[in-house]
Amino acid sequence: MSTEEINDVVIVGAGASGLAVASELSKDFKVVLVDSKKEVTTTTKSWLIPDMVLDIGDARDINPYMYGGVKRFLTRTFGGADVIWDAYLKYHYCHEHELLAYWADLVKKNGAEIHLETPYSDLEVFDDRVVVRTLRGDYTGKLLLDATGGNSPIRAQFNMRGHYYWWSVYGAIVELPDGLNQMKVGDYMLWQTFRDSTVNENASLSQGRPCFEYEILDEKSAFVFIFYLSQEKIEMDYMKREFEYILRKEKSTSDFHNCVIQELKYGYYPSGGLDSQELARDRIGFIGSSGCWTSPCGWGMSFIISNYKRYAFNLTPALRENKLDKDTLSELTRQSMRSKYQVILDQVVTHFLSYASASLLDRFIQLFDPGSPLGDDAGLYCEKVFTLTLTEEEALHMLVAVVKTFNLKELADVLPKESYGYIAELAEKALEVALANGIEGVKHLLFHKKNEDVAKEHKLVSGFAFSSGLQ
Repeated sequence: MSTEEINDVVIVGAGASGLAVASELSKDFKVVLVDSKKEVTTTTKSWLIPDMVLDIGDARDINPYMYGGVKRFLTRTFGGADVIWDAYLKYHYCHEHELLAYWADLVKKNGAEIHLETPYSDLEVFDDRVVVRTLRGDYTGKLLLDATGGNSPIRAQFNMRGHYYWWSVYGAIVELPDGLNQMKVGDYMLWQTFRDSTVNENASLSQGRPCFEYEILDEKSAFVFIFYLSQEKIEMDYMKREFEYILRKEKSTSDFHNCVIQELKYGYYPSGGLDSQELARDRIGFIGSSGCWTSPCGWGMSFIISNYKRYAFNLTPALRENKLDKDTLSELTRQSMRSKYQVILDQVVTHFLSYASASLLDRFIQLFDPGSPLGDDAGLYCEKVFTLTLTEEEALHMLVAVVKTFNLKELADVLPKESYGYIAELAEKALEVALANGIEGVKHLLFHKKNEDVAKEHKLVSGFAFSSGLQ
């Protein structure tokens, strides 16, 4: 292809984010997608999508590709944490291959081009265009969107590493010839650990302890996987060996020992802070995992569906005006004050999950038992943390429960020093959100309980801040 033919947008990567954004931009602009894979429906990902996300992203058109979903959450650790609750929120499993085909059809109907078996090799940025070089020719556009994922070669070229925590995942869609046994359709094993999976019995996730999870998709199949959470990606071959051992050899995974692997699923999901999605270079934008388009807990598809239409809408005037500088592009995913508040809260939780010892994580998991300080709806708090929907009032209640569960020295020892600033920022953002809601919102936040209860809660929170060196 000649570099003289200038497209409006060249997208490298025809995965979920690349196809979704292209399905919108191609309505009004000349778009071309390139990808090294052979089939547009190929993906190494499997997606769980909270129902609310479809409304947030105005994406009910993809409803036909949703099915089933989580009905029950379970936890089971070698240390004895064993909590089960019925799901409070509604979730969907996704027919991922069919959804990718749906977006690809929209892209083609809009007149855009998708070039497969076209591996990216390099790029060159000029004042008025970007030339994307592939092994099958060059493609020129006013704008390049990088949708190549967590191992983005484009980010590597610019040395854009980011201060991320990485969810390193390896698993498979499997058939269950022995049936479900005690499991049920809609079960989500949220957290399972094993005594022999690390040399150090009390190792944290950042020290290499894998967590085993599974989703029972229907009467015959499941998605099973292991994950790690740390500031470094775990090598893929190592994860594969650990997954096969846990799947076939661990005593407590006997329901899966005879399963038949149908399709491997794996990848790296970045978890970042407030500015992690505000990535850009002149004439280059980053979307999907390349742009840290994940909620801080790693549920990447939720961020894509919540934002791909809004992102395309916000990008449209910049494309029309050819105003594609770094600052303009980085503004496209600027978050609301409430979203910032939720991201910081979840970032603190992510830090804790990564560094806490196995025994401390057991106590954290038990917070979601109805008998914990969180009360009868304890499981709902877990779901709200990881879907970024806690209210300020709920966040305060959860923080108090955490301080009651862990002594201050434990928290100060577990959370890395970088978290201290996030906690201070969290308090600041909570106040800003309350002020944005008006004086009645402030009164509600401060006086929703009896005065003596509020005094106790603020004393606990202040004590945590003091012990962490925040005051």
